[in-house]
Amino acid sequence: MAATASTSTAVHVLEPNHEPGTGSSAEAWRPLSCAGGGEENVLDLDSPWAAVAEAGSRLEEATAAGAGLRAEEEAGQDEIRDNLQRQEDELMALEAIYGDDLVVFESKAGLRYFQIYIRYDLQDGAEVCAKFSSDNEHAKDGCCLDDSREQHQDDEPDDFSYSCSFEHLPPLVLTCVFPRSYPSKDPPHFVVTAKWMDGPNVSRLCEMLDIIWAELPGQEVVYQWVEWIRSSSLPHLGFDSKITLGPDSPTHKGDKRAISRSLSLESVIPSMFSYSSRKCHQVFLEDLHMCMICLNQTKGSNFIRLPCEHLFCVKCMETLCKMHVKEGTLFQLICPDTKCTAPIPPYLLKRLLDEEEFERWDRLTLEKALDSMSDVVHCPRCAIGCLEDEDNNAQCPKCCFVFCSLCKDSRHPGKQCLTLEEKIRQRQQATGKMSAREMVEGLMSIKELYNDARSCPKCRMTISKTEGCNKVVCISCGQAFCFLCGKAIIAGYAHFSRNCDLFAEKEKDTMDWRKRLEQLETGNRMRAQSQPVGSTVKCPKCRQKIYKGDDKYIFCWVCQATYCTMCGKQVQFTGMQSEHWGSPQCVGIKF
Repeated sequence: MAATASTSTAVHVLEPNHEPGTGSSAEAWRPLSCAGGGEENVLDLDSPWAAVAEAGSRLEEATAAGAGLRAEEEAGQDEIRDNLQRQEDELMALEAIYGDDLVVFESKAGLRYFQIYIRYDLQDGAEVCAKFSSDNEHAKDGCCLDDSREQHQDDEPDDFSYSCSFEHLPPLVLTCVFPRSYPSKDPPHFVVTAKWMDGPNVSRLCEMLDIIWAELPGQEVVYQWVEWIRSSSLPHLGFDSKITLGPDSPTHKGDKRAISRSLSLESVIPSMFSYSSRKCHQVFLEDLHMCMICLNQTKGSNFIRLPCEHLFCVKCMETLCKMHVKEGTLFQLICPDTKCTAPIPPYLLKRLLDEEEFERWDRLTLEKALDSMSDVVHCPRCAIGCLEDEDNNAQCPKCCFVFCSLCKDSRHPGKQCLTLEEKIRQRQQATGKMSAREMVEGLMSIKELYNDARSCPKCRMTISKTEGCNKVVCISCGQAFCFLCGKAIIAGYAHFSRNCDLFAEKEKDTMDWRKRLEQLETGNRMRAQSQPVGSTVKCPKCRQKIYKGDDKYIFCWVCQATYCTMCGKQVQFTGMQSEHWGSPQCVGIKF
């Protein structure tokens, strides 16, 4: 028994470029239910190929013509009751076998009326060869939208064809009405609908169904019809390796029970492509798939199909995208497959991220795009992107600060950028409060900072390494490079077997320079106590006794040179001697 559904289902069953029937005929043969409670979108996908109104009209004409009435009159009441019971049992069996593919309609005068959607099981798809003729006015624009087209040259130069591949073919629809004399005496009234197939081929299918009934008289035959159409109809028509359609010809006057292609191939082939694509998507949504991240199996409706055709579940993709957007590693927003580097497109990111996260992704993408431009620098005050001129100067559009793009200080035309030591010395002179030890400690802190940081050779972002080997990866652009020499590394570790050491580290001389500075300061205090200003000391070079007139520097009249009292090095007298005493050069620190 078929499950009852609302009559509104019939409203959605329409055929392409064909208006549904009107009047009493259409009302008499309207659909009543869909066996198995199938989803409406399944019917919507197949309904353009069903021709419900046309099939119903032809069957009504066949029934009204009196076919089988004599057999019904000759049959006794017991035989009719037995036929009706067998019909009910057969319909229940068909419902159990074909489920959603069986559509039961409202009976007319007690005659059971139904449709079965027959789908071809194509393991490797189907190749369709559409033949055209230049004499046909419809063949002006071509029809096949597939790239794999072949133009065949044959004896007729005006004829040509296109070969197209389909994963799914539109269904054939078998519409049947059971007369009261079935199955004891007469076969079911039927109509075969194949709106993509040529008329002669559909007529041949009808003839074959008659032959099957003749071989099985008095037996239930619908199941044998359906299975023969599904498994043997294509070989029967000579379509073992390739299905041939066309060329378009005048209307074929064949079997009235055959509803075939009435439109030109230019209209039918694109519709077949659309059906195949939508059917592939429907099969994908209903099948189970395994996510290669979490290794869980679930329906395709819970999966994301990337443009590279790799599949991952929505939950894993959401977690992956949210993590990389939060950490700012946008270069890793690619297909998670180990051998694929296809990027995740923005339309999928908008689906996987919430509004705030997508705005952050959009902002970071813009920032990284600006950072990759060689003539864009950021203002050191407000971090706004600015355009750099040919003199390496830029002006911030927000705060109007004009600065040097190399050192990030105020614009200094005609002058070299100051070194770190010169900047600290300049600060010491400006404040007058920074001691020599504070200056050296400041320089050493900067040195240590630069020892643990390198600029990425690709995007120039500064990368800091706290531990691990010397092959590092930029978190901004994903470029791998050597931390020792800064050279970009394409892949592997071959660079470290020839040039740099994989685990070698730069010397940490922080404690060394502090110990040396303490030793020099202690020695200077002892010398100041044992050799105060006004006493005589020996020249560090010629050992001549000379007068000590200053705590920091002494002048030898024999050598005609000035020497530092802390390190004993000769100092050129330029009026800037005070800059040497206690400087990194004095205490032996190298940058």
